[in-house]
Amino acid sequence: MIEHFKKFDADDVKSILPLSFSQITDFAFRRDKWALRRIFGYEFPSSAAAERGKAVESGLNMILNGLDSSTAIEKMHSEFDINCSRFDDPNTLSEKNSLTPLLEKGVETFKDKALTWNLIGYQEKIEIDILGIPLIGYTDFKFEDKNTKEDFYIDLKTTARKPSGLSMAHAMQQSIYHKGTNANQRLWYLVGKKTGVDFYDFPIEDYNTPFKVCEQIVCAMINYLKSVDTLEDVKNTLVPNPDDWYWRDEAVLKARKEIWGY
Repeated sequence: MIEHFKKFDADDVKSILPLSFSQITDFAFRRDKWALRRIFGYEFPSSAAAERGKAVESGLNMILNGLDSSTAIEKMHSEFDINCSRFDDPNTLSEKNSLTPLLEKGVETFKDKALTWNLIGYQEKIEIDILGIPLIGYTDFKFEDKNTKEDFYIDLKTTARKPSGLSMAHAMQQSIYHKGTNANQRLWYLVGKKTGVDFYDFPIEDYNTPFKVCEQIVCAMINYLKSVDTLEDVKNTLVPNPDDWYWRDEAVLKARKEIWGY
């Protein structure tokens, strides 16, 4: 099966392998985006929202490892500015203004747990196989419970909207991390609002169901790659949705026009 994942490998085309969680969700929900990046080899800029999450996570890690808050905030903003200088995003300023309040809420939340938790890891690489296909990922924060001596992981999410519950996509991601670490996972959301920052905690109770969904998607990916042999085949088996927000970026829209003509 794995040979089907290598048929489009070339020096000027990004390899499909190893898989990542984002590949799984892109293939399932935005297959045209997946093909653009993984088969046709286009690379696209990040976004201010994505860089917001990375910056807050980095700032929190610095503080949890003993750096003073003012220096961590300065470094966090510097990282955000450098990364966002690589692209144009009309939301950059508003996202930048949200960094410090989100970080402060994250620090407050973690410090409440400091008496019973030890931070023992950050950004650990995991490697698993799904139906024989290799996948890699990176966890966020690894803790040890001082009382039980058990390790567990927290995946930090920053968002502008209150989560109504644990989404299937996020549960799938945590099921992959669970498979790779054999440890419990928790999702923490920091939600930025005009009135302040809210915090939500979602322990993961079911890993089997979302992991089965991951397996179903990888199985569909295997079958799809079996069915196409050329770039023309890929082009003719995918129909981009022009109303998807993903196409608002000029570089992505240009790539779509180069491949599909509209």
